[in-house]
Amino acid sequence: MNNKKITDMYVNGRYTLRHLADIFSTNHHKIKRILLENGVKITRRNTLKEFTKTHREKISKTRKTLYDNGIITTWSKGKKMTREHNIKNMKGHLKYDISFEWLNKFEDIEKLKYLNKSITRTRDKKGFTTEIYKLFIEKFYYDKKFNYLFDEWKKTENKWIKPSLDHIQAKSKLGKLDNINNLQFISWLENRAKIDISQDKWNEIKKNIGYYL
Repeated sequence: MNNKKITDMYVNGRYTLRHLADIFSTNHHKIKRILLENGVKITRRNTLKEFTKTHREKISKTRKTLYDNGIITTWSKGKKMTREHNIKNMKGHLKYDISFEWLNKFEDIEKLKYLNKSITRTRDKKGFTTEIYKLFIEKFYYDKKFNYLFDEWKKTENKWIKPSLDHIQAKSKLGKLDNINNLQFISWLENRAKIDISQDKWNEIKKNIGYYL
């Protein structure tokens, strides 16, 4: 991919991110990253003013409404995605310095997508670095409890058993957000019930669950 040409087309040709993504057969996140790496500010194309947070939120809200009403669809809808494209797309959306080769070593793409989705909220990944992210994926991709819940959920589509990321020591109790050892996957139902109860107390409650029910 010709980064110099992309930069020139964006700055001087006033192409949009999505136009460039279509031309170079990639996604607009990749184009944006290339531009930022080359010191180019992302701007509103009609006025050349720098994008504001408010403007980005308005665009996101508008596009969501269009998607929900079926007016527009994702470019990939109805297309069978190759493994290579899935990984490239995933890499383009990640905010960490992860190589294609590293992601490609995980055979189950759907499981990898699920783990990534589980930390999309800022409050769940606060303090995450590239190294912590890699530790997170490597730990839970092979985690026995997570795999059991994930496989059962995929078979039954029962939301109550859906894997849900939990902080063993709750954030409200000063539990570390970026401590891999403070994270676990439990069922969606259990996570709703556990809330901010300490793990020791929760284990005691589970032993005597009949008493409470």
